[in-house]
Formats: sequence, structure tokens, C-alpha cells
Amino acid sequence: MIITITGASGSGKSSISEILCSLDHNIVHLNIDTVGHAILDMPEIKKMISKKFHLKIKDNKINRKELGGLVFNNYRNMKQLSDITWEAMEDKIDQFMAKNKDKTIILDWILIPKTKYFNESNINILVQADFNTRMKRATKRDGINEVAFIEREQATLDFTKNRFDYIIKNGDIKQTRKEVKKIYDACIISR
Repeated sequence: MIITITGASGSGKSSISEILCSLDHNIVHLNIDTVGHAILDMPEIKKMISKKFHLKIKDNKINRKELGGLVFNNYRNMKQLSDITWEAMEDKIDQFMAKNKDKTIILDWILIPKTKYFNESNINILVQADFNTRMKRATKRDGINEVAFIEREQATLDFTKNRFDYIIKNGDIKQTRKEVKKIYDACIISR
């Protein structure tokens, strides 16, 4: 079984994934952001990104904050970055899925609706939280300021609600846990 979880930055996608994983040892979670971060360390990818975006490689790393500043609010730059990284990311995701084919797999990513995995999944979940809560979470987690968050927000997807099997309003943690447990009981435990 494949479950996709998406939502705007700071909505709590990974938290929802962790709650589901805590309910069943047969559920595994892949945060696709971590795949993207790992791909940035591949020598050929670093070289292409450095050349395309005129970024210097320091301490053998691409500066993710600098790269983010170039792509989060610029569709053309984001597309160019995706063109460089997506094939390698897809390979890593496919390897994870093959390794865990006998388990319930959660794929968590803001851009998952734009991938083949969204259409191949059994359950698609949208996580929502109010703007201020999301901004507070994302600025703390990512070490960015409010201006950078607002720029990122302007580049986010429009999540069409009718494409999702479930929508979780992630505010009060007790209520969120109850909603996740209902989804687990209705969809996962029965399999």
C-alpha cells in the first residue's frame, strides 16, 4: 500500500507520517525532502547546479539556503532544478519502495501531487494548518525569516481538495491524532 501525504510548508506532513508509523511497525516513511538534500551531495548533480545557478561549492556542499532563495519563488529556476535532480531522486524513491514492497509506504512531500507516485498511491492525504502556525513551524525548522517563508509560500502548489481521500486539519495535537487514527482504522488496519 502506498500513502502520499502533502501540504504547504509547515503544515505537519512529517508529524502526521510519524503518528501513522507509531501505530504500526509495518509502516515505513520516506520524507522526499531528505532525498532531495542527499541528491545535492552527488558530485555530478553539484557540478550541474553550480554551473546552472552560478553557485560556489563550499566545503564540498551546495548552499541550500542560497539555492532555495533562487528557486522557491521562481518557477523557471525551480523547473531547471527539477530537471537536474528529479531523475536521481526518482531512482532513490523507487529503490526505497522496492526495498519496502511488503510494507505500507508513506511518501511525504510538498510536490508529491506532481509525481507519478500520487497517481499510483492508494490513499492521498492533504495536511492543512493555519498560515501563522505554518510560518512559525517552518521558520524555526528551516532557520529562515518570515520574509523568506512568505516568498516560499508564494511558490507553493494550489492543493485542489477534491484530489484527496482525506484532509487533516493539523492544529490541536489531540484532535490530529484522533483524525490520523480514524484513517488508520478505516484504511490500513483492514488491509
